[in-house]
Amino acid sequence: MSNPILEIVKDRPLLFDGAMGTMLMKAGKVALKTPILLNLDEPDLVTDIHRQYYAAGADVAITNTFGGSPLKLVADGLEEQMAALNRAAVKLARQACPDGKYVGGDIGPSGKMLKPLGDAAPEDVQASFFSQAEVLIEGGVDLIIIETMFSLEEALAAVRGVKKAGDILLLASMTYTKTPNGFFTMMGETVSQCTAALEEAGADMTGANCTLNSTDTIDLTKELRAATDRPILIQPNAGKPVTSEGVTYYEQTPAEFAADARKIHAAGADMIGGCCGTTPEFIKAVKEVLADG
Repeated sequence: MSNPILEIVKDRPLLFDGAMGTMLMKAGKVALKTPILLNLDEPDLVTDIHRQYYAAGADVAITNTFGGSPLKLVADGLEEQMAALNRAAVKLARQACPDGKYVGGDIGPSGKMLKPLGDAAPEDVQASFFSQAEVLIEGGVDLIIIETMFSLEEALAAVRGVKKAGDILLLASMTYTKTPNGFFTMMGETVSQCTAALEEAGADMTGANCTLNSTDTIDLTKELRAATDRPILIQPNAGKPVTSEGVTYYEQTPAEFAADARKIHAAGADMIGGCCGTTPEFIKAVKEVLADG
């Protein structure tokens, strides 16, 4: 596939944005259970967050659609608004996107366990992801980002759903935990197992996000690099979460995160961004560190 993003990563690291949820909490939306509703209820807030990330140096901002698949929305009775919520999210990101920058359509887990561990049929999960991806693609995203997947089977359902929805650059990112025996998904799948399966299913790029801090993802990046020659995205958390008086925050500083980002890039990551706890200050610090070489 010929794509501007694939060409950029041949020459320099591509910088993604940081956490949307963290920024919403900073804006006072601590108790919000369904952030995707803000795409319709408070569009200026969502657009401003995207603008802050672009201004900090992000090449790619991710739409506020993490929980936007029909299966995820049904828990809050919002499945009938799926198209409107996802379409609005793309519009808001596009409004903030400067020339030469990109918008990634975000797809997160369905919130369901697939059979036989749960009650969700793989074909229903795939159909749900297909529906969301179709709206995101029609809305005009530059790529689709499947992220925070704890199960390879669900990630593969998402990849297949996106591939059915349209011909678009596709990144699939898994969530791994660190154990004494290496890195594994919650379902016990290895880095090499996930990477090979996702690429065979049609993912153009792979990666890892969430759960792990920036220091732990240095070694994870090395494993990913050994498993693939395709572009890799790494989006660590800003350290470990700390809860005080009902509020969760992260103790790592932007400078500490950026110092690790340099090592993550050296370990083989072509693309770097932030997950839980990161803000535009983190992305700006990473931008400065990577610019220094």
